[in-house]
Amino acid sequence: MIISVIALFGFGLMYLLGFAMSFDAPGSQSDPKAWGMRFLMFLPVLFLIVALVLSISAFSSGNYRRVVMINIIPIGICAAFIALLFISSFTSMTAYKATMAKEAQDAKLYPEQRFLRNVEGGTDTIIVFPNRIVAYRKYQGTNIPWAGPLGDLSDDRTTLKVIVNSDTKIYKEELDQFVDEQGRKFSDVYIIQ
Repeated sequence: MIISVIALFGFGLMYLLGFAMSFDAPGSQSDPKAWGMRFLMFLPVLFLIVALVLSISAFSSGNYRRVVMINIIPIGICAAFIALLFISSFTSMTAYKATMAKEAQDAKLYPEQRFLRNVEGGTDTIIVFPNRIVAYRKYQGTNIPWAGPLGDLSDDRTTLKVIVNSDTKIYKEELDQFVDEQGRKFSDVYIIQ
């Protein structure tokens, strides 16, 4: 029973922290899926509370074997949950390291490219990053420039899939105005979709 109480406090603290952090995303306070996840996070705590109440009842009636049996199940589930957390964190870290290694390799194979367009008082820029993200910066004088994603390159790095967004300040029709250091037009280097 003591181990169950310790597990209850540990999972209760984890639930409180997780519950508070679950409201970070905009609109999550009214999202039914978010409330469903909050309930699922509470299930281990609820299960431990029920098991603790049942084990206290069995203990007060002198049925000690039943107390052990009742507490083995939630403690086993908690141990499995903690083991699952460790395994998932290790697999996430392995996937993260593989992604970082691929990005480092891509940075060597495909250096960052810049395509420029001269405008009055400054320069607009399209940047092709090694990870296939294409972004733009539009000159706004001394103000902070407008910037944002333009799209993503295809896996073979030949086609730009343009993101259609109302916030985008550089349009498909303007992409042939941008040239790189070698004088190549952006629209000649990449197929635009």
